[in-house]
Amino acid sequence: MKRDERRSFRLAYAAWLFGLIAYFLPPATWNPVSRFDLTRALVEERTLAIDSFANNTGDRSLAHGHWYTGKPPFVSFAAAPFYALVHAAQRVRGVEPGVTVVGSEVHPAVRVTPNRAFQQALYLCSLATSGILTVALALALFELLRRRTTSRVAFVTATLVILGTPLFPYATSFYSHVPAGALLLFAVVLLDVRGERPRGTLPSTARLRWAGACLALAPGCEYLTLFPAAVIGLWFVFETTRSERLRFARELAIGGSAPAVLLAAYHTAAFGAPWRTGYSFVTDPKFLAGHAGGLLGIHVPTWAGSYGLLLGVRRGLLYVSPLAVFGIMFGVQHARRRKDVAFAAGLAALGTLFFLNAGYYMWWGGAAAGPRHLVPGMPFLAAGVMVGLRERAQWVRWLTVGIGLVSIANMFALTAVGIEAPERGDILAGYAWPRLAAGRLATYAGGSNLGMKLGLEGLWSLAPLVLWGVGGFVYLYHRATRRPAEPMSRVW
Repeated sequence: MKRDERRSFRLAYAAWLFGLIAYFLPPATWNPVSRFDLTRALVEERTLAIDSFANNTGDRSLAHGHWYTGKPPFVSFAAAPFYALVHAAQRVRGVEPGVTVVGSEVHPAVRVTPNRAFQQALYLCSLATSGILTVALALALFELLRRRTTSRVAFVTATLVILGTPLFPYATSFYSHVPAGALLLFAVVLLDVRGERPRGTLPSTARLRWAGACLALAPGCEYLTLFPAAVIGLWFVFETTRSERLRFARELAIGGSAPAVLLAAYHTAAFGAPWRTGYSFVTDPKFLAGHAGGLLGIHVPTWAGSYGLLLGVRRGLLYVSPLAVFGIMFGVQHARRRKDVAFAAGLAALGTLFFLNAGYYMWWGGAAAGPRHLVPGMPFLAAGVMVGLRERAQWVRWLTVGIGLVSIANMFALTAVGIEAPERGDILAGYAWPRLAAGRLATYAGGSNLGMKLGLEGLWSLAPLVLWGVGGFVYLYHRATRRPAEPMSRVW
C-alpha cells in the first residue's frame, strides 16, 4: 500500500470508526457527569471547584470548603475548548445545560435527568475526548501492527480489538479509560522502531520525549495507569544497551516533566499538596471505608477479584470478550518467541492493571461494562489476535474471527442498552441480552442513539448502525492489501 493509499485508507477508517462511536449518546451518570462538571466550572466560572454543580454526581470530593470532581482532571481539561464553543452557541440561542436531580446529601444524585442542552454538551465532550482518542488509538494500533504483518491483517486485528473488547463501550461516553489507554499505546508506538529503523537503533530524541509526555499524561486521565506507564517506560529502558540507558531514561523524564508539573499544580490548588488526590477527600461513606485501607483501597490480589475479572459472569473479561483468550494466550507466546519488546511491555502493562484491580476493594468497578479498569491495557491484546489471524491452520483463523464476532456482538449489546450495568448478576444473560431482545435501549437518563433521535423505536433504531458497520467494514477490507506494508520490515 503506497503512502497516498495509506493516507486515504486511514481517513476512511477513521471516519467509519467515528461514525460507529458517535451513534451512541451517553447517559448522565456519576462518572461522566463529574468530569463534565469540572469542564463546566473551567469554562463558565474560571475555577476548579464544582460547587455550582456538585449536587448532580456522587463522584465528588470536599476539600477546604469546596467541592471538586473526584476524578483525575486531564480529560476534563481536554474537553474545555470544545465545550467553550458549544456553550457560546447555546448562550446565543438562550439555552444552558440543566438537570433535574433526585437525591440528598446522604444519597446524592440517585437519578439525574438532563435537559437537551446538557445532553448535547455531554455528548460533544464525550466525542471530543473518548471518541476522537479511540479513533486515534485504532490508527496507532493499525500502524503498530502494520510494522509486523500485512495491512489487511492489521486492519482486521485492530478492528476486532477496538469493537470486540470493552474499549468500544467506553469510547462512547465521557470516561477516561480509553484516553489513558490511547496515551499508553501512543508511547509504545513512539518507542517501537520495528519496521522503521535497523534493529538496535534507538528512537530519536523527539520521539523519546513525546513518549515520555504520553506516559505522564496517562495518569492524569486515570490515576491507576501510573503503574503500567512506569512498567512500559522501564521495560524499554532496560531493553537498551547499558551505555544508552541513562540517555533513554533522561529523555523520557524530560518529556514527562510538563504533564507531571501540571497534574501536581492541580492537586496543590484543589487539595493542598501535589501528592493528594480527590480520593483523599471523598464523602461517600462506602468510598471512604474502601479507600481507608491499603494504597487507596488497593490490597494484595484476592481470589474473588482475580476470578471475577477473568471468568466471572459479573465482569469477567474472558466472559464478555472471549476474543481476549487468544489475545492473552497467543500474545504472550508471540512476545516471547519474536522478542517483540513493544507487545511484551504492553502485555506486562495489562498484567499490572490486572494485579492492581484484583486487589482493589471494588474490583468489579461499580456499575460498569465489564472490567473497566483493565481497559487502558486492552489494545495490547492485538498481538495475540494478529497471531490467530495468521495461523497456518484455517480452523484457527476462522475460530479467531468467530469469537471476535461474538465479542463484538456482546460489546454492541452492552453499549446499546447502557454501559452502566448493575453491580450484581450476570452482565450478559441477566442484563444486556434480555434488554436488547426486549428493545429496552438506552434506559439510563439522557442516554440515546441517533436512530432513536430520528424517530426509530426499539431494535429498529440500530438498523442504520448495522448498515454503516457492515458496509464500511466490507469497503475497508477490500481496500486493504495483502502485500507487506513496508519493505524495511524484512530486516526483522
